[in-house]
Amino acid sequence: MKLPLKFKLLRILGVISRILNCRLFLVLTSERGVVHPFQIFTGISFYCHVLNFVLLCILVETSFSAENQKDYIPKLNEFPPPDTGVYIAGELVMVDPINRRGGLRLDGDFNDDRYDKASAHRFAMLPYGIIWYHGAPAELRDIPIGTHLHGRFYLPPEGNMTIPPPEGPPQYVPKHNHAILLEDDFSFYQRRGQAWNILSIELRYGSSKEGFPGLNENGDWRKAPVEGKLKVIPVGHMVKDELKNERTFEVDRFTRIWKGNGVIEWEDIAPENAWTMKDNVRSVFLATQVVQVGLTWAPEWKNRQFHVADLWFDEESRKLATKHQTRVHLRYQLHRGLAAVVEQVNHQGLGKGIVIITLFGGMDDGLYDDFQISSAVTLCAAEETLRTYWRNHDNKEGLIIDIKHVESSPLGSSGIQLHIQVDELLEGFRRGRFVRVDRTHWPRVKLPPEERVR
Repeated sequence: MKLPLKFKLLRILGVISRILNCRLFLVLTSERGVVHPFQIFTGISFYCHVLNFVLLCILVETSFSAENQKDYIPKLNEFPPPDTGVYIAGELVMVDPINRRGGLRLDGDFNDDRYDKASAHRFAMLPYGIIWYHGAPAELRDIPIGTHLHGRFYLPPEGNMTIPPPEGPPQYVPKHNHAILLEDDFSFYQRRGQAWNILSIELRYGSSKEGFPGLNENGDWRKAPVEGKLKVIPVGHMVKDELKNERTFEVDRFTRIWKGNGVIEWEDIAPENAWTMKDNVRSVFLATQVVQVGLTWAPEWKNRQFHVADLWFDEESRKLATKHQTRVHLRYQLHRGLAAVVEQVNHQGLGKGIVIITLFGGMDDGLYDDFQISSAVTLCAAEETLRTYWRNHDNKEGLIIDIKHVESSPLGSSGIQLHIQVDELLEGFRRGRFVRVDRTHWPRVKLPPEERVR
């Protein structure tokens, strides 16, 4: 790791203090909040100088600047330390769900040239990368193209060149292209305790665009094209990144408004007498309505403008969205098994051994709860994309003999460590390799050919 210049100077000063037989003290000044060396007095023993110098070197070597934290290089088989990586957001524009890869059009930054020429930010999920959609665990295959996502990204692991260089100007595409976390707007804000309070809705009826009918003679507003503005303010616990001030989003007739267990029209949001009308513009003020939104592209994307693709109007609709995605997640995992990394293998001879694995995070708690001591399980070797081989044949059954729980586990880890007794170890059961584990009563099927490693 490259150290800042001020730390190198401190190291040099430590050497000088030893030569001059001086004692080096580290004092933290309240005015500047930086470390200063002070020569206090001479005549201190040589061993004191050596000790001070060693302590100084330790301080230097373990000091991380903000830049060091952002540029942390992850290892595929180790969970990164907290507060590392960078936040990146954008709209999902391409996806390879089999290999857990995709591409984002980055959020606008008021730069016309970047918006016009920049390539999509192509990324790969780290093996322990977590995905959330509608407030529930998900896979890339669950997220529609056009969904606005938030993520935490890292530089590629050492020697990993699987992400091709950008086709456009390279300065517009971040080098951090391996994700440990991806979330849609619904999940990102709700999981952090932030929601949106509607201030007003302004709808402009009628359209000059071809193919869009005007307001019909009966005055049925629901059948007329509409474009408008949704003005909101954040409420609850403000997020550290992204949108946290008063915002105005674009809306239209194609915005899906979820209320209860169904979809409503804009006109159903408030009673008829709550709306005000001027020319062809209707407005309503809803100062106490708390919602969540799902954003997507708008014509002024480069200027950080967003269109509302989905609006969850009440708590019932939000719970229903999470419930549906949870079911999708459960079906996927039950047919493929939970991903994990092999922490250790204790060989017992004659091909037998104990395989110790740590389950990856981001799964539904009910899946984790199904793994108990004495549970029969099946282990399958997997690649870093979490694809497995022919699971019907390339697997070994085992028995959970112990379970350890790690407190304050890092992002990417579930904190659950399984000790599995296996009668026949496979080549893929090695420290640092990846596996999928399932219960023997889970569905045992032959996965589609594109999901299998050939």
